[in-house]
Amino acid sequence: MKEYPVLETDRLILRQFLFEEACIVRELAGSAEVAHGCIHIPHPYGIGLAEMWIACHEIWYVEGSQLVFAIIRKEDGWIIGAVGLTFEQEHNRAEIGYWVGRQFWNCGYATEAAATAITYAFEELLIHRITASHFVRNVASGRVLEKLGMQREGLLKEHLLKDGVWEDVIIRAILRSEWKIPSALSVTWHSGVDQ
Repeated sequence: MKEYPVLETDRLILRQFLFEEACIVRELAGSAEVAHGCIHIPHPYGIGLAEMWIACHEIWYVEGSQLVFAIIRKEDGWIIGAVGLTFEQEHNRAEIGYWVGRQFWNCGYATEAAATAITYAFEELLIHRITASHFVRNVASGRVLEKLGMQREGLLKEHLLKDGVWEDVIIRAILRSEWKIPSALSVTWHSGVDQ
């Protein structure tokens, strides 16, 4: 079996989560601000959920259904969030999702991590199309996706129920033929564990 990939930029390392990092996931993803803006993160973030989520990553990677990365800040080795790709192999496409801990917002980390994962998906995995979705009210996430060149393709009215409220969802996408790596981004990858 191929080892889990590790992706690197000047500021970030994207690698597989370690089981013992579940407490960090629970703290970061479990904050009300992060959970409120993310489609799949519950609040409160129950005990054991992070452990179950991390335990699935290797299984998903082996079966080819998902690839989830911890976002690590190189300067201090801190985990600051997650970025993942969910694959639909039959149609050679993927959906990207991400979150970054509240204390790390407004530093460009979400854009950089998502751009890195997209670059890997298009250049190494030869994915044809990548989609993303976000709540209409999550303007910051929409800006991240716009910076990546992802075009708005639709609005799904009252599509998801989040915290008892029906949410409108925007769908965005980009094709491999449309992808341009951001000029300031230098991405490398290798197989193996974190260095």
